[in-house]
Amino acid sequence: MGRGIVLALLLAAALTGCGDATSSQGAPGVPAASPTAALPADGPVRTVTMILDDGDGPVMCLAGAAWATPPECDGPAVGAWDWDDHPEAESAGGARWGSYVVQGTWDGTTLAATEARPATEDDWPDDTTDFSTPCDEPAGGWAVVDRAITTESAQRDANRVAEALPDYGIAWGDQSINPAWPGWEDSGEPSLEIEMAMNDPRYTILNVGVTDDLERAEAALREVWGGPLCVTRVANTEARLKQVVEDLRDLPGNLTPQFGTISNRVDLPVVHDDGSIQAWVDEEYGADVVEVTSALEPVAQ
Repeated sequence: MGRGIVLALLLAAALTGCGDATSSQGAPGVPAASPTAALPADGPVRTVTMILDDGDGPVMCLAGAAWATPPECDGPAVGAWDWDDHPEAESAGGARWGSYVVQGTWDGTTLAATEARPATEDDWPDDTTDFSTPCDEPAGGWAVVDRAITTESAQRDANRVAEALPDYGIAWGDQSINPAWPGWEDSGEPSLEIEMAMNDPRYTILNVGVTDDLERAEAALREVWGGPLCVTRVANTEARLKQVVEDLRDLPGNLTPQFGTISNRVDLPVVHDDGSIQAWVDEEYGADVVEVTSALEPVAQ
């Protein structure tokens, strides 16, 4: 799907998650308590990542990097790495770096590299998140019901009303009904004319998810918003997800838990999960509250 069917997630923390929920090495049990250390892997693992050496040894930038020259990041150490084997690496300011598909063994602290090659664009995961509006299109199409309150200011007011609802979960704007959308989606570099045509409140479907009372939410929103509107039920309130994120910030091996994505879950990326971390969060918080993604994935034997 193009460069995102939604041009802005209207949340305090709009970030994305991706990938499979867990790896599939065996059938782990549920830990009695939260993990106290990053999990080692039983067999060889692989990942796609930038490897950066700023003079203190190579590390994997699994949580991303600050794009400067040279880049900056923190991450797990990479052992058995010789930059002489990677002449394609870039260098500046005493640092070396490059993006690689790397394979090796993981002991919970260090990836001992056994194979590595430069990463290509096809190696990186695609952003396949579906931001489309979940409501059926109304008879007659997505129409403006009150032009006087179909403005950018009214849209901001509607977001504030939504966020004040006691069962508020998520909100986003879907502009796929804008006549300029095909040009925006298909163009690598949209023209100024297309850019000016986007973000038109008349062609923005305001999506709001709540956990309980749909009729109350729609009535409150219609007092301030006259444009296309879709109100649906979601599983988790934003307040709940925010609290879970705070609970997980100190989890060993985490790569910064986040909430606010279209999934209406906490996205918990970790260095490595054999399935037991996912089992633990499901037991601790309930199913469909936290989705764990493992940066290191098992290598098929």
